[in-house]
Amino acid sequence: MSKTDTYIPQKYWEKRLSKDFSLTGVGHIAFGLEYNIWLYRARLSVLRRLLKERKINCSGRKVLDIGVGTGFYINFWEKLGVKHITGIDITTKAVSELKKRYPNYRFMNADVSKSEFLSINEKFDIITVFDVLFHIVKQDEFEQAIKNLKNLCHRDTIILVMDHFLKEYKTSGWHENDRTLKYYKNILSSNGIEIESVRPIFYLMNTPVDIERINGNFLKYFIRMAWRINTKMTRCFKRLGVLGRCVAYCWALTVYCIDRVILKCTSVGPSTKLLLAKDKFSCETVGKKLDDT
Repeated sequence: MSKTDTYIPQKYWEKRLSKDFSLTGVGHIAFGLEYNIWLYRARLSVLRRLLKERKINCSGRKVLDIGVGTGFYINFWEKLGVKHITGIDITTKAVSELKKRYPNYRFMNADVSKSEFLSINEKFDIITVFDVLFHIVKQDEFEQAIKNLKNLCHRDTIILVMDHFLKEYKTSGWHENDRTLKYYKNILSSNGIEIESVRPIFYLMNTPVDIERINGNFLKYFIRMAWRINTKMTRCFKRLGVLGRCVAYCWALTVYCIDRVILKCTSVGPSTKLLLAKDKFSCETVGKKLDDT
């Protein structure tokens, strides 16, 4: 599919996943599977840490995974004792594959950006929207997605979103529309949702689309150079066959470890972040209780 074509989300993702139903198909398409494995492990690392720090007990909870893709997070939720998982995806490929892999859970074909999103009258304890919303390029459809998200929440629902949450808005790619953290705060608040936490997931591992958030010209230069080197190295590895895949895996592991060390020392990152939000009423109630004590 050429970038000169009109971006039709369902068609685009159906083609990508039908061609490659793996972490590369849903992840960074320019890199191989070996690198994407560590990109997703980085996501899991930050998610696990956030849940632990916030003392969120997932046992017996109902999870809704919007944009479930290859079902990467399903095993993670299972290990935490989640009672039921519902996976939503825009592609029939994802839904059909996951129904076979996980027959005990529910998977549905739906588009979160449409007004007729889901016909089920159900609320969820945890809702995840990982690397999905910046692929909704049309503004009216994005606003509809946030409304749909709110309609699936009860007052104690935990909302987890992975996105870039930019400091400054900039024109994005063909199938992306990266929005600012300020904009997210406003639109979520207008729908009765309050942001409680935002954590960086990557520092050097992923595209530095939010480089403006980094202070200091030298540090910005270092991050950009590190990303260029990373990109060239991974592309070289792809030409080396089996040996290249082994080297790429070790390279990605090394960059992953460096990222984990850096992110223990800073709360700011130039790329993808994990946001935790809750119903505004619930946040106000907790705040009032704390004030009363």
